[in-house]
Formats: sequence, structure tokens, C-alpha cells
Amino acid sequence: MTVGVFWKLVLTKQYTFLDGPDFAYQVAPWLEVQAYAWHHGDFPLLWDPYVAGGQSLIGQAQPASAFPLNWLLFVLPLHRGFLQLNFLHWYMVLVHFFAALAAYALCRDLGRSRAASILGASAYAFGGYVATTWWPQQVQGAIFAPLALLFTLRAIRGERIWASSLFAGFFLGLMWLGGHHQVPIFVALGISGVWLFHIFAANTVRAGIHRAILFAALMSMMVAAGALQLFPSYSYGLDSVRWVGANHPVGMKEAVPYSVHEAASQSADAVLGTFMDGIYRHANPFIGFTVFLLAIIAVPLAWKELAVRLLAFLALGGMLLAMGGSTPLHSILYAVVPLVEKARTPAVAVIVFQLAIAPLAAFGLDRVLEAVRSHWVRRASILSVVVGVLLLLLAVHMEVDHPQPDWHLYSAPVTAIVAILLGALLFALYSGSVEPRRASPWFVVLAMIEIGNLSGMTFKNRDTGWEFWPVLERDRDVARFLKSQPGPFRIEAKTEDVPYSFGDWYGIEALTGYTASLMRPFEELKALPAVHRMLSVRYYLAKTPASGDQREAMTGEAGIRVFENPDFMPRAWAVHRVSAVPAGKIVQMLANLDLAHETILTGDAPALENCDGDRLEVTRHRAESVSIQADMKCRGMAILGDVLSKDWTATVDDRPVRIYAAYGLIRGVVVEAGQHRIEYRYRPWSVYAGALLTFSSFGFALALWLRGRKRRTPNQTA
Repeated sequence: MTVGVFWKLVLTKQYTFLDGPDFAYQVAPWLEVQAYAWHHGDFPLLWDPYVAGGQSLIGQAQPASAFPLNWLLFVLPLHRGFLQLNFLHWYMVLVHFFAALAAYALCRDLGRSRAASILGASAYAFGGYVATTWWPQQVQGAIFAPLALLFTLRAIRGERIWASSLFAGFFLGLMWLGGHHQVPIFVALGISGVWLFHIFAANTVRAGIHRAILFAALMSMMVAAGALQLFPSYSYGLDSVRWVGANHPVGMKEAVPYSVHEAASQSADAVLGTFMDGIYRHANPFIGFTVFLLAIIAVPLAWKELAVRLLAFLALGGMLLAMGGSTPLHSILYAVVPLVEKARTPAVAVIVFQLAIAPLAAFGLDRVLEAVRSHWVRRASILSVVVGVLLLLLAVHMEVDHPQPDWHLYSAPVTAIVAILLGALLFALYSGSVEPRRASPWFVVLAMIEIGNLSGMTFKNRDTGWEFWPVLERDRDVARFLKSQPGPFRIEAKTEDVPYSFGDWYGIEALTGYTASLMRPFEELKALPAVHRMLSVRYYLAKTPASGDQREAMTGEAGIRVFENPDFMPRAWAVHRVSAVPAGKIVQMLANLDLAHETILTGDAPALENCDGDRLEVTRHRAESVSIQADMKCRGMAILGDVLSKDWTATVDDRPVRIYAAYGLIRGVVVEAGQHRIEYRYRPWSVYAGALLTFSSFGFALALWLRGRKRRTPNQTA
């Protein structure tokens, strides 16, 4: 079914989901730089030296460096050094397949039939947010959401409550490894809401405390399992700013303005968008009328079951949460619950609605087949026909009176026909014209007619012209020229002419790139000409020069020209004068500073000696290690033109030394007279501590699973 739904990607070579600015210019370079590193012995790549003078790759989260499935993608064969497009297609189809399997497991665990479970799995993986979201970092976490809910409901049912609670936390933690934080935050809110209900529904205070302890264990397990991504992201977040749609970039300790959340909220009429494709904002909730109606039927027909009540309230809460500023629910959570303000697109909370509505529809299908003579079945058949007729009239009206080619005309007439057929099928069941066991596959068929082509409607055909992906392939001659030049050096690219992350895509150190966040010192100083010199920006890529003193070095076949800057500095040099200045004076001081002979610091300034004639040579420059051979005539500060973060360490002749933030941005160490070997290494404690916790949680989860299998074996044998 998965291959059939995504046939455009994997059964032809005509379509791609990658022909969009974010996909081609940002996501593909993130994946490419990691795949290249894995194939050349630099795995896992923790520091990205190819953008912004260097910054944490894993700390940015969205490159999804910590996601295990990505590692499988990275080890696949490259083509001419690049990720293969068909592998990227199959990878994303595999993500949706795993999401379908997880949703199927949830439905089966709730006692649903195979047909009903297939329906629920299809609604989750092939409809709504999961089907229409193609940013890997945003959809990868959706794989584990059904499993987190599965074990939550097991714990509430009293099945191995400790193990189930810990497994629920484990799968919530795996969601954080997927890259983006929004889906994990909203799903964690939904799961927490279910647990709070469970806690406050306890008959005694002691039982409530016990359930609260279980919930605390669940959340602790979530942090442990996700620590490999959570810890580096937090550490990097403290030193960086990101763009969120506000009028300024925000840091970790600054709340995302609520105006941003309001602008990115779901529209109130998105409830109609669940079965009328095109009525939504920011995140598509469309799961089709068949799934929607069956989920509605499940409420009266199976209300006595606790799982149905919980799923109904979870679906309602997810939709209300997605509406953001339109409802008080999101506003209150934004104000009082940590991290909610970081999830700047409330509309994404439709994932919680979808997570609940899929198994709810499975309940509805089973209950309809078990109670075909129920008056609810008859009422549903009438409602379905009425809705179908109304949708058909609406589609005709839109086509005749208000033709809009971009409007989702596919879904309206198709959903109308499906609704009429669904009504006929329900009435046939009610009247006894069709046997229940023969009817169940037809519900799946009707649902798939509605959602089976949902995601494919946005794929672009190569014949009609890919706009963005070809840009990545046009400048290979420019990249070959740059790699043939002696280095190390950096390039700067004019965004209008080279809009993608040139550095990450080709493995060439760059000053600019398509990124969602930057280290705070770099963001504050990046526009200064002095910073361009210090970071060894030797070449400028554009169609026209930025200044009259730039010399053209080559012209690419696509019209991108390479201009050489006359005043770029070497990657390493030494200074013998240093001054301490307030942080607010850095910009002012850099404008008139003799960069080749003096530096400024914002802290205590070490004592240096005055002399000339030092010689520094970068003998090795890799992503996470740098070696410099220094011949110092007297005590001075050796400068490396790479951006500093707190996770870099340095040694001089194997003795640890302090790294100074030279010029408020780059790395400097004090070196005595004589010949010395300076070594820089990237040693992020947050990654190591996070890896220890994450892999320990994997081992703990495996032990829990094996223990459970061991306990079940005697019973199964008996």
C-alpha cells in the first residue's frame, strides 16, 4: 500500500518532493554534508565547518544527525560523491511505511480487526500532516508517536504498568532524535494530557501518587532516550539565535513572541478541512470523510470503552491546540508549560488529532460491523449521503462560478462521490443486503480513494520543469575550481545568485549558507569587513562583483563568477598586542583594528611580548580537528580564523591551554617563544553525555523487551 501511495516517487523517475526552496537549498545540503562525512571517515559529523565559519551541526537539531534511520541513508552508495535522488525518495517512503506499521500496531493492540487496523494505519500514514509533510526533520518523529500512545494506553489498562510507562517515554524520546522539536512537543503534550486524566481519575490519593510517579518515570525516560539530541540542542541554543518569523532572531532564553504563534495557527474552519482538502493553514488535516465519519460513529457506539473516550478527547484537544490563538487552550499552555513557546507553529498540533482519529476510526469500523442494526448506522448513512450531495453541489459551484486552478478540486468531487458510496454501503449493512465480513475491505478502499493521492498532488514532474533542485547541480565546475586552489580559505556567496548552502553541498568552507540559526557572536559581527578578512574569505561567488577591487578568477558555465578578494588573511597568524574591551565595543573597535598585529578580548587580557617574524602554518584542517605548526619569536597569541564555541579544546605540545575568544569571535591561544604544535579538537560534552544516556536507554529498553518475552513464553507454551 505504501509503495502504491507513493508510486510517483519510487516507480517513476519523473517526480520529486525535493523541488522546493527549503528542501533543495537547506535540507539536501544538510544530508549531503553528513553522507559525505560518513563515507570519508568523519562520522558522526558533529561540527559543520562549511557554514558561518563553523558551528555545531548536531546542536542545530534539524540536520537530524542523531536519527538512527538517517545513518542508514548516509552509508548508502554515493553517485559522483553526492546522495542519489532515488535513495532520498525511497528513504522518505520508508519513513511513511514505518509510520503505517506503528499505527497498525497501535490499532491491533487496542483489539481492532486487521481490516480496521489497516484503515487506521492508512489514515495516519497516508493522510493529513504525515502524508503532506516532506521535511524529513519534521515527519521522522511521527514514526514513534503511535508507539508512545500504544504503551501509554497499555499502562492505563494496567498491563505491565512500569514497563509500559517506560516504553512510552522511550518512544517519545526517539521522536526528539528525528530533528525538529515541534512534533515531539505537541505529541508529548497530548500524551501528558492522557496521563493527567489518568492521575486525577484515581480512586485514592495513594493510587494518584503512584500514577504520578509512573508519569515522572515516563518523562525521565523520554529525556534519557532523546538526550543525544536534546543535550546538544540545549547547549547550542544557549549560544545561538534562530529565526522564527519575529522581527528579530531569538535566543534560547527568549520566548518566541505569541504574535508568531497566532500567525502560524490553524484556521477554525480546519475542522471542515479534515474531509474537504484545502481548508487549512500551515498543516493539512485532511484524512477523508470515510475516516472522519467512522471516527464520529465510534464515539456513541463504543463510548463505554475507556480507550475510545481517551482518543476522542485527545483528538478534540489536538484540534483545539492546533487552532492556537483562537482557543484558550494553547494560550494557557504557551504561558505555563516549558518549551511550548518554542513550537512556533501551533497548526502542527494536528498531528495529535491525527494520532487519535486514526485508531478511533478503526474502532468505528469494527463497531459498525458488529452493530449493523444500530440506529447510529442508519443515521450515519443518511448523513453521509447528505454531505456527499452538498459537496458535489459545492464542487460544481466552484468549477462553474469561481474557477480557481490552484484550489483542491480533486478532493471535493471525489470526496462527494465517496461520501455517497459510503452512505450506500452503510445502508446496505443496516438493511442486511451486505454481509459485514464482506464489507470491511470496501471501507478501506473508500478511504484510500480519498487519501491515496493526497501527498502526490504536491510532487513536481520533471517534464514540466523542476525549479529548485537543478540549481544544486549547476555549479559543479565552480566547486572543482575552488577545490583546486591552495587553502584553507572560505568563500562568500551572494544569496540572490547562489541561494543554496553551497558550502555544505560541495564541502567547501563558506561564510554564508541557508540555515535556521547562527552562533550569536557570528550573527552580530558577520557583516563587518574585518570579520570577512579574519575568516579568510578569499573568494566571492556572484554574477557581479561586490566591490571594484575584486579580481575575477573564473566564470562558471551557469554564469556564476568567482571573484578573489585582495585583502583576505591567512587561516592562522600571531599577534603580540591584546586589549580587553567591553562586549558592546567589539563592533566599534574592529572597524579600526590592525588585525594582523593586535587583537581584542572581552575578558582578562594575557600578557604578551612584542616581536616580529612569527611563522604559523595550518598542517591539518578537518571538520573537528585542526593542527598548527607555530614558530614563535617571543610570547604571543596564535590566532585561528575559525569561529569559537565552548566545546573546542586546545593543546600546545600536548598540554591543555585556554582558548580565548579573539576579536570576540574566533580562536586564540597563548604560545611561548620557540617551535610548538597547536592542536584544536571539538569535544562537546553535551553530545557525549547525551549519547551515554540515549544508548543506555536503548539497552534498558531491550532488556525490558527481553524480560517481557521471557515472561510470556511459558504462558504461550501452555
